[in-house]
Amino acid sequence: MSRGKIDRDEISVLLKENGGFLSGTAIASRLGVTRTAVWKAIRLLKKDGYVIESSPAKGYRLRLSPDLCIPDLRKILSPGSIMGREILFFESVSSTNTVAMEMAAQGCAEGTIVIAETQTTGKGRLGRSWISPAGKNLYMSIVLRPAMSPRDATALTLLSAVACASAIRHSSSVAVTIKWPNDIIVGDRKLGGILTEIKADMDRITHAVVGIGINVNLALADMPDEIAVIATSIINQTGEPSSRTELAGEVIREFDKWYGLLKTKGKQVIIDEWLAMSSTIGKQVLVSAGKVHLKGSAEGIDDEGLLILKLADGTYRKVSAGDVTIARTRE
Repeated sequence: MSRGKIDRDEISVLLKENGGFLSGTAIASRLGVTRTAVWKAIRLLKKDGYVIESSPAKGYRLRLSPDLCIPDLRKILSPGSIMGREILFFESVSSTNTVAMEMAAQGCAEGTIVIAETQTTGKGRLGRSWISPAGKNLYMSIVLRPAMSPRDATALTLLSAVACASAIRHSSSVAVTIKWPNDIIVGDRKLGGILTEIKADMDRITHAVVGIGINVNLALADMPDEIAVIATSIINQTGEPSSRTELAGEVIREFDKWYGLLKTKGKQVIIDEWLAMSSTIGKQVLVSAGKVHLKGSAEGIDDEGLLILKLADGTYRKVSAGDVTIARTRE
């Protein structure tokens, strides 16, 4: 008996592997579904951005896949990795972090990843929104269940920044750096950001979600004016569109690598790499946190990820949160 429904990923994989035309009858036979189910799945794939040529005599042929293709993403990940054990894709969500936190509370496995084409109320740091146009950028959240206390949660944010910066450097050769605590930047423009949310008891984290937003193929002309003056994207830096599938795969691989190192070697290895990639340390900076404004030299971070500032009077101050601006020096 034929199935009435079909996972459209099954058809996309089949068309890619075949290369040429494949009749609806052949697809239905191989997948054990009805031809109506095939037709419906093809229609949904076209809505997802797949360019599929249809011929009454020959069947269907895949001409072009979207640059964010979940079946391809699953194929390029290592079978033994923790991250990406399950990948859930949504055309639109309020926020990938919101969905991932709900799934984590319901007991989903560590390494589950939520990816969306667009977010209607994307989350940024300090309660801000994250602009999330469809078909341009990477919006993903990763569920973690780390064996650590809440006071060590900052290590997850530092790890995430290292993983994202490494992935962008490897996949696009864009010379990104990290601005404390978690902004991925090029020069003084923001290319990506990270938001870590946790659920914890008194002495342990029950689950955490790391949300990642990276501007990939979004042109400056398509950004709101107030964002365009402070942001950038991979396409703006390279002049060429990038595969979001390849970037997502690189982020997941790097995240898996550094998460493994965190568990086996501790957080100092993460801090050392973060410091090596940072564009904040050693600079004169302005830090704004609510009504508090501090100016000083960014000397480093402590083992909890707090920024260590040396103030003008020679005293030191640790900062847990805030906006950092590199102070302009007079020539």
